[in-house]
Amino acid sequence: MNAAPRFPRIRPADRAVAAGAAVAALAAAYAAGALLHWGAVPNGPDDGSDSLGELMGDLGLAAGATAAGISCVLRACRARGSLRASWLLFAASASTAGLGNGIWGWYELVLHRSPPSPSAADWVFMLFAPFAMAGILLHHGGLGSVGAWARLGLDGTMIAGALFSAGWAAALARESLAGRDSAYTLVLVLAYPILDILLVSLVLAVRFRGGRSDGPSTTTLVLGYSVIVVCDAVFTVPSVHAGYSSGGLLDAGWFLGYLVLVIAPWMTGWVNAASVPAAHPALRRLAAWTRRSVGVLGVLFPYLAGASCLAGIMVDGLTGGHQVHPVLLTTGGLVLVALVARQAVTLLENASLTRQLAGSEEHFRSLVQGSSDVIVTVDQAGRIGYISPAVTHVFGYGLDQLVGTELQRLVHPQDRAVLAAATSRFLAGPDLSVTVECRIRARRPMPLDGHDSPWRHTESTLTRHHGGLVYTCRDVSDRVALQQQLAYNAYHDSLTGLPNRALFAERLERAVAQRFSGAHAVAVLFLDLDWFKQVNDTGGHAAGDALLVEAAARLGGSVRAGDTVARFGGDEFAALVHTGPDEGSARDVADRLHAELTRPFLIGGRRFTVGASIGVAYWRGGGTAAELMREADLAMYEAKAAGKGRVVSREPSIR
Repeated sequence: MNAAPRFPRIRPADRAVAAGAAVAALAAAYAAGALLHWGAVPNGPDDGSDSLGELMGDLGLAAGATAAGISCVLRACRARGSLRASWLLFAASASTAGLGNGIWGWYELVLHRSPPSPSAADWVFMLFAPFAMAGILLHHGGLGSVGAWARLGLDGTMIAGALFSAGWAAALARESLAGRDSAYTLVLVLAYPILDILLVSLVLAVRFRGGRSDGPSTTTLVLGYSVIVVCDAVFTVPSVHAGYSSGGLLDAGWFLGYLVLVIAPWMTGWVNAASVPAAHPALRRLAAWTRRSVGVLGVLFPYLAGASCLAGIMVDGLTGGHQVHPVLLTTGGLVLVALVARQAVTLLENASLTRQLAGSEEHFRSLVQGSSDVIVTVDQAGRIGYISPAVTHVFGYGLDQLVGTELQRLVHPQDRAVLAAATSRFLAGPDLSVTVECRIRARRPMPLDGHDSPWRHTESTLTRHHGGLVYTCRDVSDRVALQQQLAYNAYHDSLTGLPNRALFAERLERAVAQRFSGAHAVAVLFLDLDWFKQVNDTGGHAAGDALLVEAAARLGGSVRAGDTVARFGGDEFAALVHTGPDEGSARDVADRLHAELTRPFLIGGRRFTVGASIGVAYWRGGGTAAELMREADLAMYEAKAAGKGRVVSREPSIR
């Protein structure tokens, strides 16, 4: 049986593109139908096309708004906390629009008459903006402090005042002065555009302030609400309002706004889940410039709105015979008060931020200046910009001596490549910090400096900071010296300073391994001092130790460069000799060692004479290091058995 066909998985980025294309196609189809009057012939017979226009204008908009509400509810089911509540509020906002369009369609399609003014649909439509505003505040994640809420309210007031002043001359003034028969009707007529103005003001104020958001979903929401509010603003124009009919181009704009709200809840998941390659440097620069521009505009926008409101009042006064309408004058006064209050809040916050900054700087200064570690900032060119006071105690430099110096000039030549490679890996990777060890040149003389070398071993932690890197250097010279001393003690005799049995065995294994690769042969010499016990008995252990030290010095001076002399313990020594084609060279070394050890020793004013029994074993093919040492040991015992004070050579026997 053939396996079931596997369909290619659609990438999240493709879903976002497909959703945007579908919205554009549906909106274009609706606009085309509106331009063609849905097939109706002007002044022609009634063929039902007018009913199709009303159907699309009423139920089409209701379906679009209802779909947006359902989409927001589905998104709320996947969210948590305040995001879930905000998506439910957006769903309620879209649902009120769907309900209002449904009521409007009831009048036109079922009752076959125009809705009264006002109608139940008008009251339902007015709930659209309050639900949306509450959702935006929750979606933003709250503003935190009282000052942040005050800034938002004042910014919204100035923006709303500017929009109200701009719309007053265009539509609202004529609506308010049109001789409405009741205050009830007047409030209903003005409430809807004013709520739209407040919604736009809140969207702009929150968007420019930044904060937590749902990323691309928030941007798409702002776009959808903006399209709907613009259409509402056009609807309030008296000439448009008087000639409005369902299914026209204005309905196409509302339909587009509802469709945008349908895809808004899912844009963040689609865009953030996409695997997008690194952008071109020019695009990154454009994005950075855009963010800076939006930030500057966000700071200036409330003040620009206030200035435009005051400019509108001046224009109204000049064009109206120096008479400004009380409503417009009241709005201008409110905006002016908000502008002054906004400036006062800004000054108070700046003062608070200044105090916090001073406290942070003092805290930073106390941490840095009191630290025993040397903290260095390095710019992108590798030059030191700041160095903490600990540099005087650790490295012996003054505070201003190293500023402007390239850090690499202070690093040991053998460690520069290591430091450069670690820095490059750190800059190219996602790690928050990285640690590297290197040697730093100290200034001589140094206080409390017990080290003979001018190079201090340091352990440096690299972290990022604006414009470069931070190196936190800790002097670990004592630790390194202790490690080196421990390593030395593990492989050397504490009395004579010669290599011990462990180091001798390692070098012998290495020499045998090299012999297998075609190097020269090796020989092992085992030495045991004769009559050494008499030195301890007559001169004491101090004299014996002194004689061992002198014997070690004679042995070390008698071998060639590359050979190894080791002390195995007590009065036993060993030598590793690299032999050439003439294996007699090992016997020559043994004879020199024997001659040196038989010369008298002058210890503490007393004369001591000892001898040496030496066994020599030569390596042969197929033998191991352990067999070679065993044969040398046996040769040394044969020398002692033969009467001491002699050299005995022995070849390994393969048994």
